Amino acid sequence: MATESTDTSHLSTSGPSLLHSLQQPGTLRRVAVWGLAVALVLLFLLWPYQQWDYGKRESILIGWARWVLRHSDWWFCFVVPPLVGWLVWLRGEELRSLPLRGTWRGLIPLVLGLFCYWVGYKASTGYPGFLAIQGVVAGFILLVGGMAWMRALFFAWLFMLFSWPMQPLEDSVASPLRPYTASMAAAVLNTLRVPTVSEGSALQSAPDAATGKQIGDAFSLDVDAKCSGINSLFALMMISALLGYLALKRPRSRLILFACSVPLAVAGNVVRLLLLVAGTLKLGADVAVGRHFADHQEMSIYHTMAGFAVFGIALAGMFGLCWLFEGREMKSNLQRLGKSASAENAFAIPQPRRMQSLLLAALLLPLATLGICLGTDIGFHVAAPGVRLSEEAPRHPVLPLSVGEYQGRELEMTLDEKRKLDEGVKLARTGYASATGRQVLATVIMSGFEKRSLHRPEVCLPAQGWTVSDRMPVSIQLGDGREISVMMMRVFRDVEPTPGVRIRTRAINFYWYIGSDGVSCADHYEHIFLSYYDAVFRNIQHRWSMASIYVPLPEQQVGREDPLLELGAVEDGRTFISKLAPTFMLTREQWLSGSSLPASAP
Repeated sequence: MATESTDTSHLSTSGPSLLHSLQQPGTLRRVAVWGLAVALVLLFLLWPYQQWDYGKRESILIGWARWVLRHSDWWFCFVVPPLVGWLVWLRGEELRSLPLRGTWRGLIPLVLGLFCYWVGYKASTGYPGFLAIQGVVAGFILLVGGMAWMRALFFAWLFMLFSWPMQPLEDSVASPLRPYTASMAAAVLNTLRVPTVSEGSALQSAPDAATGKQIGDAFSLDVDAKCSGINSLFALMMISALLGYLALKRPRSRLILFACSVPLAVAGNVVRLLLLVAGTLKLGADVAVGRHFADHQEMSIYHTMAGFAVFGIALAGMFGLCWLFEGREMKSNLQRLGKSASAENAFAIPQPRRMQSLLLAALLLPLATLGICLGTDIGFHVAAPGVRLSEEAPRHPVLPLSVGEYQGRELEMTLDEKRKLDEGVKLARTGYASATGRQVLATVIMSGFEKRSLHRPEVCLPAQGWTVSDRMPVSIQLGDGREISVMMMRVFRDVEPTPGVRIRTRAINFYWYIGSDGVSCADHYEHIFLSYYDAVFRNIQHRWSMASIYVPLPEQQVGREDPLLELGAVEDGRTFISKLAPTFMLTREQWLSGSSLPASAP
């Protein structure tokens, strides 16, 4: 009996002893450091998060590293994590003097970050995962360290945003910057008495009636995405944020410097264009710009060297602003960042029991999220496409051979398209002609098995030598009563068949996206948003198609163009779409029933 009593007493005190040891400051600090580090590694480095190419799932950080390696414009993202570590080290003395006084407010960013994690996991896309990293890290800092730690680490946490490649912003910001960059360069050249005109993203020499020169005879440049300023904008924004944090003390000065990175990047690209124009006038287009082949531009050495002007102008402007504000105080500012009152009571924990509860929440919530991910259906169940498929080749879209007064002829996919388009992409193309001589080229491309296998025309057309004058969404009333929104672009391309004679080909290009379930939209990023939203909340994996209606205008000599021809092409294109679209676009009822459509239009 006495022996049993002794054993029972030992067992009864083992639980409280373990609880007491977990409340010791040293043990809590070790659990916080190693436990949270293990949670971050498990969430973002080990867990198979996304099918980056509809293949094997990889973690967020591994997929991020592979993507950045393939895109040299974003290599600067690799520099950000070491810089974040250096910024934390810079505040090391201050952090060691701060107590670990966690707050339950950290649950807000932690829960939001874990929700983004699940959304990205379900939709198999990386950008919510990047937001999840930011949210989870902020939640950990607040739950364990508290508001004082968040204030000390706020800039380092915010600076971590530059680690993530913002590809959607690159495309959406580049298009508006291109015409602005061209118009600013034209204004400067005209001020310097170099007659210049700009249309859209095109920059060309002005016609001169006295000498008989036509538009573009002296020089003709197109401001592509790389010359718009966006190619260097994000790197310059990162540099300006870091420089402002190290060199300036006042928040207002830091914000002004950061905001100026955008106009400075554009100004650098304007100077780049001026150098290209000067080189073209003095050395010729082949030496200054490079040779243009059928589907790409080969940059010359001069063109490449002129690109360094972007960073030269922008960095000079940044350092000038720093000097103007308070750049001479950089040394004292760095000393201030590393200053600490005392580090004797490093990482003190005033409330161990509270800290224990906060740390437990910080560790259990990520594990619960991974448990939810395990029970989430992540199978890629592609829905049926929203376009009519051929009966002879069931996996191919099909277009009618007659649309009203238009008669058509099927055209095959070119060898170049077969080489460039992703595997699994299916294409139907028909050329139409009316009795009045109007020609229309209609194309329906159905996505394949690779992510983002449908490319934006704004990206593809400039690579083929086309200049986009403008783009705008328009509404079209279809013959069956539906109303759809399509994107309309005005494009042109100049050729010189004989020396001194420049011929311009203009065209109107309409395009829109067609998803499953009777969904359609005009904007590229809207169709991406619908893809992920419906995948997460409606469990519909869209099989997207893109319809393109190309209406060419008669070739005309540059400077002798008839503007009425373009107006007629726009109206004819809208009327053609209203008749053609109902023949291959399924309604929601037809899509649900799996029915087909007639092969011709009235």
